[in-house]
Amino acid sequence: MQGKKLRTTKLFYQLSLEDLVPVDHIYRTIEQQLDLRFLYKRTRRFYGKEGQQSIDPVVFFKMCLLGYLNNITGDRPLCRYCTDSIAARWFLGYDIDEPLPVHSTLSRTRALLGEAVYMEVFRQVLDLCVDQGMVSGKRQAVDSALVKANASVDSMTRTVIMEDASVYCRQVIQTNAEDTEPTEDPPPTPPSEQPPNMLSAVALPIPETPVKRKRSNKTHRSTSDPDARLARKPNKPGAMYYHAQISVDAQEGVIVAGLANYADLNDHESLVPLLNQSLANLAGHHLPLKEVLADSQYNTYPTLAQIEAAGITPYMNNPSGYKREREGFTYDASRDSYWCSEGKELRFQGVSKSRGKYANRKYASRPADCVGCPLRSQCLSGKSSYKSITHSSGKPDYDRMYERLQTDKGRRMLAKRKGIVEPVLGTLLHHNAMRKTYARGMAAASKHVMMACTAFNLRKWLKKAGKPPLKVAQIVRIATIHYFELFLPQIRYYFS
Repeated sequence: MQGKKLRTTKLFYQLSLEDLVPVDHIYRTIEQQLDLRFLYKRTRRFYGKEGQQSIDPVVFFKMCLLGYLNNITGDRPLCRYCTDSIAARWFLGYDIDEPLPVHSTLSRTRALLGEAVYMEVFRQVLDLCVDQGMVSGKRQAVDSALVKANASVDSMTRTVIMEDASVYCRQVIQTNAEDTEPTEDPPPTPPSEQPPNMLSAVALPIPETPVKRKRSNKTHRSTSDPDARLARKPNKPGAMYYHAQISVDAQEGVIVAGLANYADLNDHESLVPLLNQSLANLAGHHLPLKEVLADSQYNTYPTLAQIEAAGITPYMNNPSGYKREREGFTYDASRDSYWCSEGKELRFQGVSKSRGKYANRKYASRPADCVGCPLRSQCLSGKSSYKSITHSSGKPDYDRMYERLQTDKGRRMLAKRKGIVEPVLGTLLHHNAMRKTYARGMAAASKHVMMACTAFNLRKWLKKAGKPPLKVAQIVRIATIHYFELFLPQIRYYFS
């Protein structure tokens, strides 16, 4: 007999959220293992002693975790999800008929609480991963990704007051003409002698021709989010972004540190702060950081010197302009000079700054040494009368890195880096709501990255520690399978 369900609405319901939420739901596991009650004491200083009660800080962070775990971007969709989901209501402690906090409350609370509180929540989840044996701390892989800011390129305006000298001259002349009252009219100036782009007593103001100027982070800032910076992804138009930096442990891919920075800064400018955060997060567990894996964007000789001084061994490709040897020239470290194939010396001339503001050492030969050289036409370019060579002041550091990468371990480390950190970045962007931040400002972007990393680690921990224990029948079945896989070839040989 065909069934047909009719919609009926009861006047009274007798139910409990405890009965509606499954026993093995992941929200129950999080509730049992993640203790956030420390937030009451930690956030007490952000609230006054009088007035209306605000949102519970534990409820606020639970709602944030729900958003990043379910890849929900924006406070309005998050509030709708928590209102509709019975499991989310149980996790937050709200009954079926209780109204949940509105989206504006989440925005105000996010701006109220400091970054240090978010770091403590991140460390609380990291502690769960460390206690489960998922973090070794020895080897870290770092990488970055662009996070879309809540700002438009059209909101960028020039930060320079004087855009054009002619505009400035017009303003000065017009101001002087208004403040000064001449006693007699000045004699008219012939048209041929009148200065260009100047106002006169007779001529009307010359209308300006609008000049299209290219937007740049050096001259423009966004009016809606001044901390956002103009950046461009490959094969995509420019947009406003932040730079997210993460450090991932090589053992099981747990994020040890994460931060946000300006999108127009280079990666190497964030490496030392990122490693300092990693050391601080691992210090309480006595896990030493020994190796760091990164790409060539993080490799500069000042950064290498800082990392190696801290006892950390870096594995990263040298910059594209690095050359270990110059064809036809040999470097003499004892004399700090180069020797050409004809036996002529190129002596040290001084230090110059490159476009990246890094020091380069310059070496040059004497013009007399190159006069009768048989390789003069091949060696010298243009009308130059001497040969010059430059190399970075960090050449010893780059040479040491080059030799390290030629070993078997060095090649393995470079190959492992992509498999460690890049899948984590992809998961954060596509499944943990880190692709775009709707809050504005550098502090809000840092909180956004930190909460995305917290949700990622929590999901990692749930996959390993949140699994229910095996039953006796499952253990016997697995043992039997392993037994036959081990002894079946011998049994077949015995009966053959």
